[in-house]
Amino acid sequence: MYKQFFLFVILSALMVSCELYPQDDYEEYYVVESYMLANNLLPEVRLSTTAPADEFYEFEDHAINFANVEIRLLEAGPGSKIEESFTFFNSGPGLFLPNQNHLVKPRRTYELHISFLDSDDVITAYTTVPDTFRIMPGTADSVVYQSQDQLELTLTKSFYPGRQNIYVFNALAKEPEAENLTPLYADLFIDSDEPEEDLVLLSNNSSGIINEANFQENADGTITLSYPWIGIAFYGENRIVANTIDDNVYDFVRSQQVQLGGSTLSPGEIQNVIYHVEGGIGVFGSLATDTVTTYVKRPSFNQN
Repeated sequence: MYKQFFLFVILSALMVSCELYPQDDYEEYYVVESYMLANNLLPEVRLSTTAPADEFYEFEDHAINFANVEIRLLEAGPGSKIEESFTFFNSGPGLFLPNQNHLVKPRRTYELHISFLDSDDVITAYTTVPDTFRIMPGTADSVVYQSQDQLELTLTKSFYPGRQNIYVFNALAKEPEAENLTPLYADLFIDSDEPEEDLVLLSNNSSGIINEANFQENADGTITLSYPWIGIAFYGENRIVANTIDDNVYDFVRSQQVQLGGSTLSPGEIQNVIYHVEGGIGVFGSLATDTVTTYVKRPSFNQN
């Protein structure tokens, strides 16, 4: 279920196959990727190296299998004492799974620590896990696409230290077929050179980053978002997944979006992708999530 609702993992394919600093000679970096989910078991850790920009990238060809991988629950913030340590084993090319069962604790800080058998290199990263929240009952079981009755999601508040909550929503289509595309995406699909690949990507349609300031504050302490129609790519059953994200995922996504053209800055002014990883690049991030299902109906021809 974890991989179904959160597709930041697809960004790693872009991250590791592009040249990090075009003005410099290529230098190989370790790449780590792991996402902690509040109140769920410890996640997998993926470990590899980068490749030159002109080389076809296959994860298995650059995977690292011989490493000591630990995730540590800390007593307080980064640099504090270790409360518990969890070891990982190599289960496949570049893939490490936990030896112990442990439910990730919300509002706690974890450290990723990786060392190597054949070098003195060390990779470290920290994440503070967002607090959990719930999507409140009352979300419409069905809505008519682009009708006046907007799809609304009401959430209990999460918590993240030092800042407002930051969300990413995903609409997961049950039947991601070309004939079910909503009009905007149908036009894009027709013009696409790789339509089948586009359908796969659109089946998990991300809202991008949404700050809590974009929500309506309610008297009972909950918050409500009018879900934008542009976030719905397919008619039919859609699972709407709300994710509140940590600083690491937030900084990676917003800086990576600028790299992909989400800015009016000239190339020389665009900052590099932000990685909160010492000794390598990548993402050791965390999130909390909840899900609701709604059915998106086609509008009738005579609807105003």
